[in-house]
Amino acid sequence: MLIRLRTRDGTERVEVDDKCTLSQLRTVIEEKFGVPTSDQHLSLDQGLLMSKEPDAYDDLKPGRKNDGKQLKSLKIEHGTIVYMTYSVERKVTVCTAAAHNDARGLTGGKMTVESMIAAQTRIETQESPNVESLSLDGHAANAFQAYVNGTLGFNQMRFGWMYGTCSDGGEVRVHAIYEPEQEGTEDAFAIVEDADEDARAEAVAESLGMTRVGMVFNVTTTKERPDYTMSAFEIRQMAKYQSKYGDKFVTAVVMMLEDEEEGAPQVSFEPFQVSNQCVRLYNEGWFHDEPCENPGHTRLTKEVVVVDKVSKDVTEVDNDRWLVPVKILDHEGPWRTSFPIENRLHPVQTVEDLKDAVSKGGQYCVKLADFHLLLFLSKHLDANDMAVVAVSVAERGEIPEGYQLIINSLAGVGF
Repeated sequence: MLIRLRTRDGTERVEVDDKCTLSQLRTVIEEKFGVPTSDQHLSLDQGLLMSKEPDAYDDLKPGRKNDGKQLKSLKIEHGTIVYMTYSVERKVTVCTAAAHNDARGLTGGKMTVESMIAAQTRIETQESPNVESLSLDGHAANAFQAYVNGTLGFNQMRFGWMYGTCSDGGEVRVHAIYEPEQEGTEDAFAIVEDADEDARAEAVAESLGMTRVGMVFNVTTTKERPDYTMSAFEIRQMAKYQSKYGDKFVTAVVMMLEDEEEGAPQVSFEPFQVSNQCVRLYNEGWFHDEPCENPGHTRLTKEVVVVDKVSKDVTEVDNDRWLVPVKILDHEGPWRTSFPIENRLHPVQTVEDLKDAVSKGGQYCVKLADFHLLLFLSKHLDANDMAVVAVSVAERGEIPEGYQLIINSLAGVGF
């Protein structure tokens, strides 16, 4: 197994047999690095490097209690960092301090213990999200999951942009879900961005007082996920768009989960953010394009430190470390979701659907109070005219008679 020795002078590596004992490790350190066994202070706690009382760190202290124990029984495994102090003068191996500094752009001087520890990137879990809660309009959420479950059968991924509002207190409310042109497989999706329809969706949403506050996608049931929540692809997408749209951007994940009380699978919306650290590392190019063997891990381009009982230098991070759960609520928003939704296999939007909508009784602005209907109309009206109609719908005001005539004409009905 490979063990990393971290000292005041940097980090060195030592390879030992898988059945190596603590006493044998001390002997290898003496033979390879010239530090007598009697002068070695070893610990799994990095506080040893800063302590003026190294004897206080007794987890790997020599003696009858530990010497004959195999390293694995002392929680030392492949990749584990063992901290060591000593008093003898020694020449550090070339691969130690120099390589440690070069990798971080710190050449030109010896690192202090403080700067060495500061230079480490430790993967930290984030306790609280950047938002207070996510509330989904029940009709919009149901329309999305019904298509994923009923039409796609949870066999391929489906994506949607969530539009709504975010209060100063971080309360995110989703009133509509726009489904852009896309291709989905069982473990990925590819959306068409910056298309004409995207721009029209943004314009309609803005006229209705909404902004893009998040995204939603489903995970498929074609592959079991017994020990992980999100795949590397999904984490990357979350980090990408949270970086692009800001730290209040939320992701809702649609899952098929076992209901312990009902004893049958139930569709569930689970909202998450990724940690601010995850977004930062993504922006700095730490995410590797090569996938891990474990789909629940993300490969990084540089080593990081994770703490799982002991500290380890790794290049693969469990995706659960990035996830920050968000409180979920539901509400009834101001817009209906009865018009067929764009870019679906079935049903396809037609003027017959528009005819059905405007032929109903009631106030004309209420007939048009559907995000997807307005997006359909935006294909036939210019941007300025569409803004007038959408703002009138938002304010529940009277739609100017000229626009009613145009819309009715498109639908093939009279007054």
